[in-house]
Amino acid sequence: MHDVIVIGAGFAGCAAAREVRRAGREPLILEARDRIGGRTWTDDWDGQRFERGGNYFHWFQPHLWTEVVAAGVTPLMPPYGDRVHWTVGEEIRTGSRAEREALNESAWDKYCAGSWEILPQPHAPLADANRIGRLDGMTIQERIDELDLTDDERALLMVECQGVASGHLDDAGALSVVRWHALSGHSLALTQETAGGYTIAEGTIAFLQPILDAAACELRLEAPVEAVEQEGDRVVVTLRSGEALPARACVVTAPLNALGSIRFEPGLSEGKRAGIALGQAGLGSKVMLRVRTTGGPVAGMHPDHPFGFISTIFDLPGDEQILVCFGNDGAAIRHGDLAWAQRELDRVVPGCEVIGMNCHDWLGDEWSRGTWGIHRPGWYAHHHAEMQRPEGRVILANSDFADGWAGFVDGALESGKRGGAWAAAAA
Repeated sequence: MHDVIVIGAGFAGCAAAREVRRAGREPLILEARDRIGGRTWTDDWDGQRFERGGNYFHWFQPHLWTEVVAAGVTPLMPPYGDRVHWTVGEEIRTGSRAEREALNESAWDKYCAGSWEILPQPHAPLADANRIGRLDGMTIQERIDELDLTDDERALLMVECQGVASGHLDDAGALSVVRWHALSGHSLALTQETAGGYTIAEGTIAFLQPILDAAACELRLEAPVEAVEQEGDRVVVTLRSGEALPARACVVTAPLNALGSIRFEPGLSEGKRAGIALGQAGLGSKVMLRVRTTGGPVAGMHPDHPFGFISTIFDLPGDEQILVCFGNDGAAIRHGDLAWAQRELDRVVPGCEVIGMNCHDWLGDEWSRGTWGIHRPGWYAHHHAEMQRPEGRVILANSDFADGWAGFVDGALESGKRGGAWAAAAA
């Protein structure tokens, strides 16, 4: 019998397994995919290393920064140009970065007014439920609609908020924006830096692999789980292949939107089932476009657009660049359709010729069913604490359930460490 079975080999799963090993117990990791990383994925595109999933980090993210320093990796900042674009209606406006950010900051600060009082301890969102209650019960769109904004402010704020939500503003919870803002030091500039500034030259795999190595355990890839059953003082994890694996405890690190694919016996609590049924609202896209263009790095913002936020991430030799594009609706992406991508890009930034397109369908991916975790209204009032509560000899651990940087690698590490330490003690 195994001491602890960890389901999932993303950052949460690998961190959980390492905690189990540190406690002197033996972990086994089961991963449905043919790779490690979960919703992070270091890949190669014609010789250029890039990330299909999550990849931003910052020293404000304590769990992640520790791993970055230990791994000795190379931080990168994307290239920035001074001329930027933003769209109001269907009119593309062009100005300096400072001009756009002055409008952006004005709108953002109106949205996040009172953040110090709402989340004085952003790593402890439930410290005072009364403080967060109003925003926790609202959608982002409802919060925007109550603000006094100019047309430019409204358009820019919508893009920033869609960037946070990775989804539709009438679906995602209003508190999510203020949570990112508070975690980043209560400023737009810092929020942009912490959530979308620094990347790693060597890729996320460069600081995930050392965590897995430290777990010193068996890893089984392409081993999707069918069921997690509790029988007295043990857990039996059954694979889709039919193989049954017993353990003394189990850490399940599947994302919230993918948890429904696993059968739990006895069933999870009513509160957990309600949280799984609600799901999370991050249903957007991350698309990489290879383009030819002159005039320096590209930047554009367009609300309710498949490429709502566009920025140069790699400035290649000659006149080629790779753009990263974040959209609010993964179902709207026409994968591999360069003509469609060209038409859509022309609506946001002029003067770019699309010559390549690369993206992963995270929404259609059975093991994720969405992008990063953004909670819907009512999550903290009704579901957050319950999702963290152990159930018999089973605990859920994923970035979607983190107290701090939920939806980020840092949140995955936080949750994984907590889950692994609990499972090691339970075993």
